[in-house]
Amino acid sequence: MAAVMLLSLVSCKKTDLLSGTAEFSSWGTRISDNDGALSFTGFFGDSPLESYSLALGELEYSGDIAYRSFIQDEGWQGWKTGSDVSGKEDKNILGIQIMLIGHVANYYDISYRVKLAGSDWQEWVSNGTLAGTTGDVIAGLQVKVTPKSGEIRDTTWTITEYGDDDGRQGEFYTLVNNDDDTLIVIDGGWDANTEQVRSVIALYGGKVDYWFITHYDADHVSAFNNIYADPGDIIIGTVYATPLDYDLYCSYAVERWWDTPEVYKRFIDQTEGDPRIVYLSRDDSFTIRGLDVYVFNSYDQIVADTGNPDVANYGSLMFKITGLEDSFLVCGDVYGDQMGDILLSMYGSSLSANICQPGHHGNHSMSPYFYEVVDPDVMFFDGPKWLTESDEYTAKALMDWCTSSGITTYEYSTAPNTVSFE
Repeated sequence: MAAVMLLSLVSCKKTDLLSGTAEFSSWGTRISDNDGALSFTGFFGDSPLESYSLALGELEYSGDIAYRSFIQDEGWQGWKTGSDVSGKEDKNILGIQIMLIGHVANYYDISYRVKLAGSDWQEWVSNGTLAGTTGDVIAGLQVKVTPKSGEIRDTTWTITEYGDDDGRQGEFYTLVNNDDDTLIVIDGGWDANTEQVRSVIALYGGKVDYWFITHYDADHVSAFNNIYADPGDIIIGTVYATPLDYDLYCSYAVERWWDTPEVYKRFIDQTEGDPRIVYLSRDDSFTIRGLDVYVFNSYDQIVADTGNPDVANYGSLMFKITGLEDSFLVCGDVYGDQMGDILLSMYGSSLSANICQPGHHGNHSMSPYFYEVVDPDVMFFDGPKWLTESDEYTAKALMDWCTSSGITTYEYSTAPNTVSFE
């Protein structure tokens, strides 16, 4: 039967937390409240679902709902956000993913299930997991939003530094919640490190809840680019990044063989319009599952005004993650006394953290007086021994200073290196 598009459908608020609309291929939509879930089915039998929209109610936390559909003969559509329509006229939906993005995901879960034509409702899934088979017609959708249970502050995490499978310097960290496997990833490394990143994500359930991209050099973002383009079974939640000026980067890169604007261009092109991408600014602060995050550096006019052509590294994210007892300062590839002095003058002792990833892999990083203010107990150097033990590179001098100052150091020869974080 030809599709009847009911554009006059009224948004239905059957719960305080969720509203939505849906359109099936024949004669309208039945919207109901099924034990707190917003439920969509066709009026007659197993009419195929062709489109739907969802929106969050008034919540005390910022964020949104994101969803996408696997469309018959076309594959995955792009992610949509609150009240945008997902689906396509005269095309059946064969798979659905729904997740919460932003701070609201720290406090609420979203669960959903589908009814396949000719069969019963499937099991509930949640937080980005596939509902449906991508091969069978969906004839019903139920969605519900529920508060997370448990005390999110009173928990421990594990920080892990990974080596790079290509034998070069790179950056790849995870923070894993030991109670519920919430996964935070920082960077990922080179192209050659892609399979290691995939395997680590799979080890923790296949979902990255939050992914920080400190900047767009190939040794930091290449593995992310590959996984984003071909995620397979991996689900990617919120992605935090720095808003680097692409044209300015390219203008400097002409004279700098080590810059990789083509890698950044790929990131921009493939993530354009994706609501999961959040560009951070200096002094942003937010919470991730009870961890406080504060941003000390991101690309902005302050970075541009330094006049240094290395805007990719100078504009790298620098942020601190703070728990109940511990704090982790991630410096990305911020480096040099110029940036060190700027940051010290702006933030001083606020930079202090007992765990630190020194800027630029510890090589040509900020001088020891910067790290004296940070006052860490642990420093991670993101490189192999040819970087940390050779007199050709200043990483050795900084590591020697750490040793003389009683600071525990880690580098790739012993990776993966883990520390507990509370």
